[in-house]
Amino acid sequence: MEEIQNESNAPAEPVRARKAQKLTWKQWFATDDAVRWVYLIFGLLATFLIMILLQFSTSAICCGDWDGYYHIRWSALLWESLSSGNWLPEFKWLPLTVLSPQDYADHHFLFHLLQIPFLWFFEPVMAAKVAAVFYGSLAIFSVYWLMFRYKVDNLLLWLAAIFACSNSFYYRMNMAKAPPLTIIFTILGIFLLFERKYIWLLPLMFVFVWTYSLFPMLIIAAFIWTVIIAWNERKFEWRPLAYTGSGMILGNVINPYFPTNLYLFWEHFITKFKVGQFAVAVGGEWYPYSGVELLTHFPIALFAVFIGYVLFSPRDGKLPERSTFFLAFVTVLLVSQFRSKRFAEYFPPFAILFAAFSMQAFRMPFTIELPEDFKEDIEPFLDKTKKTPKEKMLMRAKQLTLWLIGLFFVGWITFNFVGIDLSRWVEFKQVGLITNIRDNEPNEKYKAAMTWANENIPEGEIIYNCNWDNFPKMFFYDTKHRYAWGLDPNYLYSKNPELYKLMGDINGGKIEDPAPIIREKFNSRFIFSEAKDNVDFVANCLQSGWCETVFQDKDAIILKIRDQKGTPDEDSVDESDANADDVKQVEEEENLPNGQEEPDEEAN
Repeated sequence: MEEIQNESNAPAEPVRARKAQKLTWKQWFATDDAVRWVYLIFGLLATFLIMILLQFSTSAICCGDWDGYYHIRWSALLWESLSSGNWLPEFKWLPLTVLSPQDYADHHFLFHLLQIPFLWFFEPVMAAKVAAVFYGSLAIFSVYWLMFRYKVDNLLLWLAAIFACSNSFYYRMNMAKAPPLTIIFTILGIFLLFERKYIWLLPLMFVFVWTYSLFPMLIIAAFIWTVIIAWNERKFEWRPLAYTGSGMILGNVINPYFPTNLYLFWEHFITKFKVGQFAVAVGGEWYPYSGVELLTHFPIALFAVFIGYVLFSPRDGKLPERSTFFLAFVTVLLVSQFRSKRFAEYFPPFAILFAAFSMQAFRMPFTIELPEDFKEDIEPFLDKTKKTPKEKMLMRAKQLTLWLIGLFFVGWITFNFVGIDLSRWVEFKQVGLITNIRDNEPNEKYKAAMTWANENIPEGEIIYNCNWDNFPKMFFYDTKHRYAWGLDPNYLYSKNPELYKLMGDINGGKIEDPAPIIREKFNSRFIFSEAKDNVDFVANCLQSGWCETVFQDKDAIILKIRDQKGTPDEDSVDESDANADDVKQVEEEENLPNGQEEPDEEAN
């Protein structure tokens, strides 16, 4: 090298000295690496801004269901107990279900701990919203970071693809739940697999088990990687499976809720992981999308998968490791997406990753390239020929194409988030995600009712809540009392199937004199119902003379079961009958008999 330098009259300085000279700040900012870092920081800021915009479109804890209220209240109770020097608090609020005090296991335990720091600075609702923005943004950014880490070209274009991938994905990322952490842990696990740092999969899986019950995703990832290595290198690479398996076992055994955590995991598995109809009508998120809904809700994600399949190309009998991994992983998620809407939390971003890494592998030259450092060293000695007119035209065409794709993504993001109304000219209207979130139930719903319950119902009483999905909000406002069911109807069905069936008959108005049965079977003297729901049941209670209305507003009604049968509460009966037609119309429009359909059905 020194001879070449002398012959060309180049300064005869060591390579390291020249490289150090090239890495001055002024020169570094002109490099491609600097541009990529600017893109990375821009992606981080843009992600946080989008999540803030969506989350704070409503004053309530977003979105759709109210599980976020349960999660933040339980985090507050955990902190209250731990900070006072006590161990984990007893979960006493659902005694008739598999979450009774003796059976309860917190399969979101680490997630609940990770929400606690936000409670140090904000009141609970704001704490849940800020935490949702923080963890949701990190989840989205982790997808973008993986492309940055492996030098995928056109980063800003892929960032736009992530933002445009699916409204359903962003809807669910804004819920104050654990799935964003699932994405973060899965991306970290994929990175460790790609880097072959397998030993770190053990602690990662350990914390994953403590965080959320979808930790088998990491086992699936390890299995896929093991198969790829076996094909390419003709050997059984046992370490990914061994370390993830060990982390899974240790995370379940070294667990504050062992062994009940195993029972609860099995409960989730047997009730949700099945093909066909559920034995119990569960939340809308567990049911599949229709074919039309898949096409309208996930066009960008589905097209990304199509691009990935088309560009996937093994070479010389070898599989391109990263694109092959995402091919298998995304296919599993796609099949799962056909089974349940829940996988809208995972399929879209990984579909974008599949397309990005497949395109990177497809464009990789067949010839062996020189290392980047070496090319920088010899660059002064290379002949720099001018581009031909044809090459210049192709470069301009490529740049124009990238700009057009980018403008399309910007338009699609605007279409998704803001919406469009062309009803003045044609019959077309798309409600934007921001409007969809803004129209969520208000934060104050049930606050007045549960404040009254706190002040007037004896502590420890079981309140018969007609709908299981009202529990999180009731629990958030009132931890003095216990409830008939909540979080998942399967929890009551698995523990007391007879009570579950009886509750269906009661709430459906099939029993004319339900109050004595509720008092005897559910050990409850107070009934909670939405103001315009369960109208036949409420009418039966009031007309029987066993119940009286003790609280009612536009959101809720609370009945008290009398010690002895009395005269019907005529005013309440008349008001209930007046609302009967409206209630029946609402019930006919609902897809589920005992649950509230998630508003993300309306988002593309």
